[in-house]
Amino acid sequence: MEINKYKSSIIKKENLNSDTIYLQLKKPENYDFLPGQFLQTFFEDVKRSYSIFSKPSSETLDLCIKCLEGGKASEIFKNISVGEEITISSPMGHFIITEEDIERTYIATGSGLAPVVSMIKTSLEDYGHKSKIYLLFGLRHEENIFYKTELEELSAQYPNFSFDITLSRPSENWKGNSGRVSVYLPEKIVTRKNNHFFLCGSPEMVKDVRKLLIENDVDMKNIKFEIF
Repeated sequence: MEINKYKSSIIKKENLNSDTIYLQLKKPENYDFLPGQFLQTFFEDVKRSYSIFSKPSSETLDLCIKCLEGGKASEIFKNISVGEEITISSPMGHFIITEEDIERTYIATGSGLAPVVSMIKTSLEDYGHKSKIYLLFGLRHEENIFYKTELEELSAQYPNFSFDITLSRPSENWKGNSGRVSVYLPEKIVTRKNNHFFLCGSPEMVKDVRKLLIENDVDMKNIKFEIF
């Protein structure tokens, strides 16, 4: 498949936590995508894929980039500055939602939250969905938490949206939910077998949660996933 390339410039850059960068890019003209899709970035011999954090209706393209110690692309994004120009691809991927107003549960870990935020905000703000939408967001430590305030604001504004954060390696001072998402999730799926599930994160999480859902009689066609 031929990949179309576009030039874009960085409008905003900030650290979401110690290893995750938020980038806001100028949206190229006629750049259309579906909530949940990803794009590629190109830097000489370095090409990487990142899910789009923003909604299709947004005026910018937002990315949520997890930086790995010593990673080529990570070092580039750590040092890149507002105003610099980068090359991106046309949108790709089939991890998407339709406008159908159905109950959905999202399970995300780490930067796997990016496409999920695009999906949830599009459903609530643009599609006007009234069905229940639930997000389980898994991280390791307290310092890894990001986007919590924005999720709280969404849940306050939209009664049909709720979320939980669970930490797999919390400190003794943590007062919230603890445990891997595959441990915490069963409480939420007992009566939700006809729900549609969207999993995004590490291969291990996706494998474990998908297996758990199938064991709890969730139809496989109602499970979509993207591995990070």
